[in-house]
Amino acid sequence: MTEKETSDVASTATSSGTSIRVFESISDSVLDFTADDVNAVVPTDDEDVPVLTLRMWVIAFFLGTVITGVDAFFTLRFPTVHIGPIVAQVLAYPLGKLWDMIVPSFQLTIPFTKYGFNLNPSPFNSKEHACVFIVTNIMSPINLVSMTVTEQFKFFKSEIGIGRMIIFNLSSFFISYCLSGLTLSVLVYPVECIWPGILNTCALFKAFHQPEDKHELDKSEDTQIKPTSWKIPPLAYFGWTFLGAFLWYWIPDLIMPFLSRIGAWISWCKPENATLSQIFGVHTGLGLFPLTFDWTQVTSINDPLTTPFWSIATVFASFVIWIWIVLPGLYYSNKWQTANFPIMTNLIYNKDKKPYNASKVVTSDWKLDMEKFEKYSPVVLPISFVMGLALGLGTFSAMMVSFILNFKSEVLDQLGKRHEDHHNLAAAKYKKTHWGFFVGVGVVGFGLGFAFCQGWDDAPIKSLAFFMAILIGSLLYVPLALIESRSNFLLSLSSFFDLVSAFWFKGEPLTLLYFYSFGFNTLQKSMHITMSAKVGHYMKVPPRSISIGIFGAVAWGSLLSPAVVGYALNHIEDVCQPNAKNGMNCRKARTQFNTHLVWGLFGSELFSVHGRYAWVLWFFLAGALAAIVVHIFKCYKPKSAWRYVNATLLFGGATNIPSVTGFNYSTWALVGFIFNFYIHRRHTMWWRKYNLVLSIGLDCGTAIAAIIIYFCVVYTGGSKNFKWWGTTIGKTGCDIRGCPHLNEQILVPSGY
Repeated sequence: MTEKETSDVASTATSSGTSIRVFESISDSVLDFTADDVNAVVPTDDEDVPVLTLRMWVIAFFLGTVITGVDAFFTLRFPTVHIGPIVAQVLAYPLGKLWDMIVPSFQLTIPFTKYGFNLNPSPFNSKEHACVFIVTNIMSPINLVSMTVTEQFKFFKSEIGIGRMIIFNLSSFFISYCLSGLTLSVLVYPVECIWPGILNTCALFKAFHQPEDKHELDKSEDTQIKPTSWKIPPLAYFGWTFLGAFLWYWIPDLIMPFLSRIGAWISWCKPENATLSQIFGVHTGLGLFPLTFDWTQVTSINDPLTTPFWSIATVFASFVIWIWIVLPGLYYSNKWQTANFPIMTNLIYNKDKKPYNASKVVTSDWKLDMEKFEKYSPVVLPISFVMGLALGLGTFSAMMVSFILNFKSEVLDQLGKRHEDHHNLAAAKYKKTHWGFFVGVGVVGFGLGFAFCQGWDDAPIKSLAFFMAILIGSLLYVPLALIESRSNFLLSLSSFFDLVSAFWFKGEPLTLLYFYSFGFNTLQKSMHITMSAKVGHYMKVPPRSISIGIFGAVAWGSLLSPAVVGYALNHIEDVCQPNAKNGMNCRKARTQFNTHLVWGLFGSELFSVHGRYAWVLWFFLAGALAAIVVHIFKCYKPKSAWRYVNATLLFGGATNIPSVTGFNYSTWALVGFIFNFYIHRRHTMWWRKYNLVLSIGLDCGTAIAAIIIYFCVVYTGGSKNFKWWGTTIGKTGCDIRGCPHLNEQILVPSGY
């Protein structure tokens, strides 16, 4: 092609929707996903198939109930297990086909009405399958709710009843449903909002239901893109990938677990050497060596096969700058005495360098007892905890300033825009849900929330605080969702909610818990609902069917998760005790409880203007300035590489520490470079045909292997006596213990 021919790719939509976004050149387009990439994995529309069938509801609620119930139950256990909607997507297909074979085609009429339904109206189709996934995907994210119930009942020792917790959950879910429904024009219909994380889901739907559709798989309008020589059907490729991932995961997870964290091999050479463990360790170290043979470690940030390369590059740059350069500099210079603690840890410490036990400094009603506090210890924070908080504040300000600067183009212009890509043209044939329905559900959610706050004298949060938590979560929702819809990177703003509530509710940790839960919980649920709505949009499910399916999942999921956790807390002996049987010690909830206690008791002092860690507040300014600078460069050079620079990700990309470390980031970025840059650029048709099917095959095979290993081997005690060098090498030494750089006595800070 000539220079002129490569300088422009048409941006106007055609009826097939093959050219929607503008790219300067073919090599430039590989940094992001194009319309051709999306269309290649999305099934074509079949208008004449039923959607909300009895078969769909039965399969969806059966799988959703089982998966959500199991996930909720095992949030109390450490190590925990999470099944997730991917398993439901795989199991739904054979269940739907089994229904086709067994259940007769029989018409039933609802008594005293002219309406009825058929038990088996047609073969199990892609739209029913999509609705099963949507229902399960919305019901499954219950970790935050489960931990809130556990904290309230077992650690704050305030059993307000499961009924009230169901009201709390319904309120949050209904408000989330309202937010998602009212923002469809901004977050679902625009073609720029790809939501890359769901493309592998769509690819599996297409492999199941349209295995012979080669319209977008084997050809392209661009003559420079050569067809792939591979002829294996995507469904067969998924099957082989699934089988390989299933069989392989037994090795790094059970038989040779050292392969999972083999990036730490240098620290194993001298396990008692603190410096080697701090640099190359993967538990409490920086994880400098990029090697693992465990897919769960590679995807601990997100799935690199579904993440655009511009996002991968930005996130990895964020990690290198803040965690591999800035953080070690602060640590080894012993700023705030942090060199006396592990370089990577999410714990907080006392003056004796032991994990801080906040329950030792409170009264029976969870207020700070100064006499106990002076006898025990002030709070001392490790560098990774402080750095994570600072980056969280920078992320917030960068995100909000960027959103304000781009508000017209990303929100106002989208509200009145006619979207003419072929996904929206297909959806236009169906009636949409009226915005008034979403508002009505939101009003009910607010009513339930006010009832939770004002209906009882011992309410843990008052109505004004509830309203402000929802208001803040609502304001953050659209800018946060816009970032994930394009980058496939979910930013956590939990530290922002912690900080705001710490200053507002000084000395009230229980109120802080509910302010955090209402605000952050509503935000996360809205993201899941919107993502599910985009799945339905891609799968050409009628908008009203999507709304009904989501509402059913919202209502049932809100009842189910608090009920399961409440039952477990009241019927399992010694639950949430350190020595509880079968590991039901509620470790995650206990950690979150201690964190909320510290924030509620000391947060406003630690991070005040004269506090010990007041410097983190400068990151508010740093994030805002970075967003302004990046925006100026984008305006000045709109077609340069600056358009791929995201100021929010430059801060937020590294906020996953310390739960993930350097070897997670580096292997994730390496896999992303190989598949979403090199292969996407050099073997484009192979990428479109197999990359996302490979992604879902690896995820599904690994997930089902993990479930079987856990329930059949680990949980039953079958692996208790299986020990050899490969199972123990990664469980000893400084990397596990978190050896500090220095072993000096902590100089106790005055006051808080």
